[in-house]
Amino acid sequence: MKTIEIESIEAISSLDLSYVIFFWKEYEPNSVVLAYDELVKRGYPISGNFYDKMSEFRKKNPISESEKGVL
Repeated sequence: MKTIEIESIEAISSLDLSYVIFFWKEYEPNSVVLAYDELVKRGYPISGNFYDKMSEFRKKNPISESEKGVL
């Protein structure tokens, strides 16, 4: 599975981060959460398809206590 390092996340384009959400099955769950958090910080628009993918991800990966303030 692919991983995104927190140290490099600011250098990744918003479009590339959105791909992490759409193809979440290819990434470590923590990487998906990091990508989502960064997109929210950037004010990236959350469309219907984007929201659906995050809902699908969350069904398989429930929110942990540490993420509740983030998501």
